[in-house]
This record gives sequence, structure tokens and C-alpha cells, in this order.
Amino acid sequence: MMRMIFCNPELTMKNTESADIFFKECNEILNIYVADRLYISSVFQMNQLLAVDANKNDIFVFFTAENGEYNEKFLKLIQKYNDAKSRIWAIAMENNPECRRPPEPVSEKQSFDVSCRNENRNPMKNNMKAIAQIFARKIISQTLSPLYRDEVLYFISHRRVDGEHIAAKLADELKRLTRERNVYRDVVNVEVGDDAQKDIDINLELSDAMIFLQTQEAQYSSYIMKELCYALINDIPILWIQIDNSSYSKLEIRPGEAPVLRYMSEEFDNPDRLIEIVDEIEEKCFHLIMNSSNQVYSHIECLIDMCSANKIKLACDMNAILAYEVQYKEKIRDLYDTGIRNHYIQCFGRNPKEQDIQQFVKRVKESKTYDKNDRLFLLSNHGQREKQVSDAKVTTENFDDYLINIENVYGSNRKKLNKRIILSGAFPDCDEIYKSSLLESVLVYSREIIKKGYTLVFGAHPTFQKLIFDIGRIYSSDIKYSIEMHMDKAYMVDYDIEELQEKCTLVLSDGLKEMRENMICKEKSELLICLGGKIKEDKSLQGVDIEVEMAKSVGIPVALVGTVGGRSSEYAFERLTANDWSELNPWSKSLNEGLFYNVNHRMMVKRLLDIIEHER
Repeated sequence: MMRMIFCNPELTMKNTESADIFFKECNEILNIYVADRLYISSVFQMNQLLAVDANKNDIFVFFTAENGEYNEKFLKLIQKYNDAKSRIWAIAMENNPECRRPPEPVSEKQSFDVSCRNENRNPMKNNMKAIAQIFARKIISQTLSPLYRDEVLYFISHRRVDGEHIAAKLADELKRLTRERNVYRDVVNVEVGDDAQKDIDINLELSDAMIFLQTQEAQYSSYIMKELCYALINDIPILWIQIDNSSYSKLEIRPGEAPVLRYMSEEFDNPDRLIEIVDEIEEKCFHLIMNSSNQVYSHIECLIDMCSANKIKLACDMNAILAYEVQYKEKIRDLYDTGIRNHYIQCFGRNPKEQDIQQFVKRVKESKTYDKNDRLFLLSNHGQREKQVSDAKVTTENFDDYLINIENVYGSNRKKLNKRIILSGAFPDCDEIYKSSLLESVLVYSREIIKKGYTLVFGAHPTFQKLIFDIGRIYSSDIKYSIEMHMDKAYMVDYDIEELQEKCTLVLSDGLKEMRENMICKEKSELLICLGGKIKEDKSLQGVDIEVEMAKSVGIPVALVGTVGGRSSEYAFERLTANDWSELNPWSKSLNEGLFYNVNHRMMVKRLLDIIEHER
């Protein structure tokens, strides 16, 4: 465990008025996020620290003296932590050379210069809170580096026609006042001759938070919708800022229930007000990032539960943050490699960057960790096993996939509910933004349905087949039970039927009409979920409508996912406009509208399955 020791300014300073405010504001944030912290305010406490060992993982924080003079005992304390190779951070409240230069033996270390940070701000304003928060976030980036990093990349999503001047002022001020912030704005970050969209996509993937400037014209931009969709699907925190009370009634994808912040455009033209806005945005983005990262602890809790049930052995690596050794006895096949029994994992709440991967590989190779483990993982909600890492033993992996694989290895038999859920999906004729969202929704819905012990029923859409079979391979202990695929016999010549029958329960039909009847009407089902679907001039030929009518005829409730485009979205909008969902299902207006607006497929499928569970 990494410990933070923070010295009260009265230990080193004569005039502590400003430093006391800084100290108090820092502590308010640190008390929320840092578990192992120690605040030192007396000689008695210094004696206790001098009597125990210092640790190289510790962070020792103190205020420099205005005149460069220090208590002898305090100098011994600094020497002790320096000898232990701890990180020692000095805070200089004044700009005179004696104050800015820490004492020996750390005199060459750069102090956090509060006066310099304050020089670009209005001296009549109380800026100490904002500057203290910047420093506190630096500490958190060290004590909880897998959850937060100080070199944050903000992606500003905006419509040029009415948002460019706001985006420009905001980006410049963020970079000028916080210094560590990288801000991506396509109009200045894309080099002449480069593929603009490719550059945008790369930086969006790398971003730590998206700042969405919702001007009046933003709701009509397909590019903004694509960016919002990607951020929501990939767990990138979104700060929704409404400008000039602009309407968002036609915003196809909403990043939340309502905007988080609201400003008038003229506020960005006032330099003093702009600084306040930047401080507010910084604070909100930080908390959004930390709230998102907090999900990591639920996954760690799952590992601890497995350990308590004697399914694995779990040992915490005391020299790293959120890192563990996992040992298990293999009972059946392992997805990653045959015979693996020792894993080393580091858990991330944020998206691990290339630098994180490099540092991870370097750290484990410098210790015995690399040689004693068969495989090493960086686990996060963003992990992609297919992503190439320079070392073959190292893998970036999704938490869910890793945990399920461990269950598979020790031979866990998942429950079988003997309940069917039908997933009806097809690519709509629309913008590419919806196609990525549709694939993501199919992945998420299929994974949760199979994990919960239901039988997933679907038509043999060629794109979805591989996706669903891969999910079944990971999440099902009995794949023929978990996946029921229906196919028109006319397409048999395109497939190896024996191979398909190994991957699912295959049901063949004479024609599309019979296939739909076999899927929906022949056996009882709990639910029909519609995603996408073609929109046709002759509505009687629309697959979604045909299947919905079949479901209604046999009393199957219907869920229309509206965030993936196509006929399911159009159909849901018709029900939304009529304010009547009763002919489709008995659920609340809130749930149905959530299915229409919300791109968080993980949350929505869990809400659906919870309802079915309670109805049984």
C-alpha cells in the first residue's frame, strides 16, 4: 500500500494564512479518494515517524519555509525519506528564491510553485481552492495511478458553426492554467494533408474524458452523434455542457438525463469568468473520471469472493497498486493457454495507455514477477485481447472475459434457467455510427443473457454468428444449451452444418416465414429484444414489425432498443410520441424511454433481466 504523509504548514512556515487554505482544500479531496494518508502537525508525530521505517512507495509532502530555515528534527525527517528513496514533494507558497528552493538533500527537486500558478489569475479572486485541487489530483495520480493519471487528455466535441469560438477559448485556457492538460480540438490538432476522421477517432479512443459543448446546432451533427456513441460504448466519461439554453429535444444520443453544466456563450469572452469556468470543468471532469474508475473495485471484489470460496488463491502485490497474483488448479481448458496456473494481474479503472503497458512490462521484468508467472494481464473495462503487446506473455484483457475464463478453468457449472430470450437484430440502412453501436449492443445483450443462464435465440445473421459464438465459448458451460440459432434451409450450402451444430442448437426451417414462427411461436419465451432492422416503404415487409406482431400474438413482451437506429428506433419513437407502450409490454415508461435514449447497453439489459427475474 502506498502511503501519503502530508505535513501541516505550521511545521515549516511562519505566516500560514494562504497555506492553511491550500492545505484544507487539498485534504477535502484526498480524504475522499486516498485511504492510507497521514497528516503531520506536531513534533510528537515527527518523533513517531523518525522511530519507524520509511518506505520507497511513500509520498512525503511539505510546505517550504519562507526564509529557507527549518527545524533540525524536520530536516532529519526529510533525510530519512530521501534515504528510503520515497517521493518527496515540496509546496512553495511564495516566489522568493529561499521559499522556492527545498532544503538539502532535496534542494534540486522542483517544488510545486503556488505563486507561479496564481500569476495568470485575477488577484482579487479566491484562486487557492482551484490551485490546491490541481495539486491534490497530482497526489491521487501517484497513489491511485491505475484509476487516474495527471496527464489527462480532454476531447472537445462541438459543432464548428456555432461552437468553435467557445471550444477555442476553452481549450486555450485549459492548457494555459493547468499545464498538464492535453486538449484535442480537430480544427487545430489535425495536420494539413492528414486523414481528419482517422485522427479524430484515434484521439477519441485515447481520451480520458469528453467535453461535449451542446450548442443549438450540435444536435444535428452526425459526427457529434458518432463521438457520443463511441464514448458511451467505451466508458469514456462525458461532461455535457449546455450553451445558451440550447434545445436538445432532437439529440438522438444523450450522454445523460440532463446537462451537467450550463453557460451562456458570452461568459467565455470574459477572462475572469473563463478562468472560473475552466476550474468548474476541471473539477467536474476529475470526479467523473474517478466515479467511472471506481467500477474496478466491484471486479476486485469478485476475485476476493473466488478466493474466499477456495476457487483461486489471491495474493496482493504490496509493491504495486491494485496488483495481484492469481493461482488456480486447472480442471478444464483455459482460454488463454493450456496448463496456465499462475497469473499476475494489475487492475485499471481507466483505459490503460501505451505508456502504462510499457511501464508494466518494465516493472515486472525488473522483478521475479515476470519469470514466476505464466501470463501477465492489464485488466480493465477497456481491455482487448486482440490488441498486440510487445511481449507475448502480456495481455490487455476485459474484466468480464477474464473472470469468466477463471470460472471456466475451475469447472464452474452455471445455472440453467430453461428460459428463452429472442434477440432479433439486423443492420439498418443508415450512418456507420449506428452500425458500431448495433454490434456493441448485440455483444452486451448476448453476453448478459448467456451469463444469466438463459437460452439466447437468434436468426442466423452472418455478422452476428461469430460474435455470439465467441461469447458462448467464453461465457457458457454448455454452448448447445446457451445458443439456439435458426436458419432458412436455403442458406445451408454456405455453411459447414456439422461445425455449426457443435457451436449451437441449430434449428432449420423451410423459408423465412417458418423460421420466424419457429423462433417466436413454437416455444415459450420470456422476451423479444429488437435491435436495428431495415426500414421499408411497404411496412408489411419490415422484419421488426412482423416479429413484434408474432410476439404479441403469443404474449411475449417486446423491448425496442432505439439507440441503434433502423426500424426498432423508428418503432420506439412512434410509441414514445403516442406515450403508449402498453401494447408491447407492461413495463414502466421510464424503462421503455431508457431503451430508446440510453446507449449504456450494459445498464439497460441488466434492468430488463432484473424485471424478468422478479416476474418469475
